[in-house]
Amino acid sequence: MFQGHTLNNLDDKGRIIIPSKFRKHITSEANNLMYVILGRDNCLWLYPSYEWINLQKKIENLNPFLKNEIAMIRQMMYYTEECPIDSQHRILISQELLQKVEIKKEVLLLGQIEKIELWNAENYDKYLKGFPDSYEDVMEKVMSKNPQGNINIS
Repeated sequence: MFQGHTLNNLDDKGRIIIPSKFRKHITSEANNLMYVILGRDNCLWLYPSYEWINLQKKIENLNPFLKNEIAMIRQMMYYTEECPIDSQHRILISQELLQKVEIKKEVLLLGQIEKIELWNAENYDKYLKGFPDSYEDVMEKVMSKNPQGNINIS
């Protein structure tokens, strides 16, 4: 499970080192392979290959005859990149994707359970400030959806 955050810098070739706090949660099942896609809210989502396979299964169940579903599939697949992890724990992300989310040098890596989000740190701050509700208010709304605080994920 990916959790927490860290700030890191891209090297001159656009590679980023996967920090040890996240690396330790990438199992051998990933075969040193990550997938990066355009995420929501102007960030990138980085998946170990086994989590990417799980997401692909969900995508395969979408209806290719519904406008929104095919539009999402097209855009997601357009921006999907396979990123091998090298011997120094780095991955190479294309300049196109980095520019799309305005990452220049510094990268905020944010653990999100099954994936890692990559953000321009300033954009993440703007994102947080853009919420009209406080953290506590959002937590209350989300976690009170059922009495036990459990969220039904299917």
